[in-house]
Amino acid sequence: MSAGELPVVSAVVTTYQRPVEVVRRALKSVIGQNYPHLEVILVNDCPQDSTLSASLKALCQELSQGRPVTYLPMEHNGGACRARNFGAARAKGSYLAFLDDDDEWLPAKISQELAAAEAHESVGLVYCNAVLHYDAGEKPDGLLAPHPLPSGNIFLPLLGRNFIGSCSFPLIARADFERLGGFNADMPALQDWEFYLRLTRQKEAVYLAEPLARYHFHQGERISAHPERRTAAFEHIHQQYAGDLAAHPRVASSFYLMGTYLYSVAGDMRRAWAYYRRGVRLDPGQLTRNVKDFFRMALRPFVHTKVV
Repeated sequence: MSAGELPVVSAVVTTYQRPVEVVRRALKSVIGQNYPHLEVILVNDCPQDSTLSASLKALCQELSQGRPVTYLPMEHNGGACRARNFGAARAKGSYLAFLDDDDEWLPAKISQELAAAEAHESVGLVYCNAVLHYDAGEKPDGLLAPHPLPSGNIFLPLLGRNFIGSCSFPLIARADFERLGGFNADMPALQDWEFYLRLTRQKEAVYLAEPLARYHFHQGERISAHPERRTAAFEHIHQQYAGDLAAHPRVASSFYLMGTYLYSVAGDMRRAWAYYRRGVRLDPGQLTRNVKDFFRMALRPFVHTKVV
């Protein structure tokens, strides 16, 4: 493929009340990509803050000396997935890549993911490993996924656990994104996982083990400020894929043990233990996992979770 035939990739960075210097770091990691045909968009999901909005607009103008950066303010705060859909609807690329405002891409992220996507016609999503960086310095950097993750038809294992993770990691074919209607912004939480499931039920995925992003971990667990929204979203996915879970007990076991975690964080230990018993009953042979989750549930009331 010649340089003139290379497709445009649209990088959509969404931001909400993040310090301008943190957004600068994210944008510079996009501008520093070694792939030439890259459209850069910043979506401001906090337009009501006029001072911040002016600073972000000025930042885009400043950084446009390297690559053009389009500044798009939302009409009003709509949440991260509405902001992603808003940016994607105005993008021009054949592929979409989203970046959270507190994370970074390493320089070859887009070029390597695009090469994998273009090599496989059946692929709708390429995702990568990442460097896990502890912002408080309490641990040295490590790999977000120390063990290999799957490629190909990943729908069932993904139903058991969202190992793709952050929206900062995948590259998505725009045609598939639009055909599926983008992220379901009416979901109270877990919109990324819900979209990945819809996509991988129809298309294959490719995993790149090389870390191509930097995931910034803030001290404490990165969970929603409204954990009850996550349990509501979990139940939505439970209902949506009830047939698949009934047909695949081991997948269902992993799925239900995820429910134990979400309900325990929400403080509903009765539901957490109910899902734990259900998960263990479906796959009792996973002794190490089952014992680990037992102690995690038993100790949950004594764990102080930082909400970010």
